[in-house]
Amino acid sequence: MDAPGKLPPLPALRTFEAAARLLSYSRAADELHVTHGAVSHQIRALEEQLGLALFARQGRTMTLTPAGAELLHATNAALRQIADALAAIRRQRNPNRLSVSVMPSFAGRWLAPRLAAFLDANPGCELNVLSSDAITDFARDGTDLAIRWGFGGYAGVHCEPFMDDVMFPVLSPHFAGGVPREPAALAGLPLLRSVGEDWLPWFRAAGLDWDEPARGLALNDSGLVVQAAIDGQGIALARRSLALRALREGRLVRPFDIEVPLHYAPHQGLPPAVGLDAEGNPRRWAYWLVMPQRRADSPLRERFIAWLRAEAEADRAALAGPA
Repeated sequence: MDAPGKLPPLPALRTFEAAARLLSYSRAADELHVTHGAVSHQIRALEEQLGLALFARQGRTMTLTPAGAELLHATNAALRQIADALAAIRRQRNPNRLSVSVMPSFAGRWLAPRLAAFLDANPGCELNVLSSDAITDFARDGTDLAIRWGFGGYAGVHCEPFMDDVMFPVLSPHFAGGVPREPAALAGLPLLRSVGEDWLPWFRAAGLDWDEPARGLALNDSGLVVQAAIDGQGIALARRSLALRALREGRLVRPFDIEVPLHYAPHQGLPPAVGLDAEGNPRRWAYWLVMPQRRADSPLRERFIAWLRAEAEADRAALAGPA
């Protein structure tokens, strides 16, 4: 094995990689848990040692010089390879440990109530569930698997479709306004919604020429919308995945069998390049399984994925029409 050549200090390379990848000293400082000044000092010292400018500034815009871009490519690949090797070593030392990143709404409404069954079937398993909407950095976070709500096609990782979803109205059986018997009876009732998950497509599917509700309760978390409906605050347009357990338990009812998928819309906060396909058609939102591109063997992860897919298939068979 050949010895590596002379290298700058590794902390300086790590700092440069973060600043170059994020194109921001401040964001790099946040990621590395250091001060802005520390990042600036490390970069300045690295440029002096190399005798090269790595960054260029035009006003407030930071860009990489050709040398900086080349060094970023090399340092990112090397640091990821080191992180992957460390993750593989950790898994070899503890093959019964699995770390999964999940969005909070899905974690609380779909995954958490089911986990006891998986743990019972896998005694000795250590399952670490991270509830977060943040983009998962597998190398940095030591995460083995992420479940994400989106369109797939994520760069630098391996992703597989996991579960489609549909949306329909739900409400508490004890709702003060009573359970509506036809879609037109929704007029004047409080309609709950999550930001970006509009009623308008469901109105059209139900034959209602109504505008999107402009008043009432709108929440930024789909799981909170389901809880608000359980609490009797109104009628929620809910994802099947998040409402199904409450429907089974009788805490919610589904008054109509009309359901719609959720498609990309510009106001959902994503650029058209992400939300539109090659023909310019809106993509459908769905759940995806996301893993590192270079995946070390993990029998526990494969068992967990097989269990997830079996649970999703059981859900698809469980709800065919009003509950």
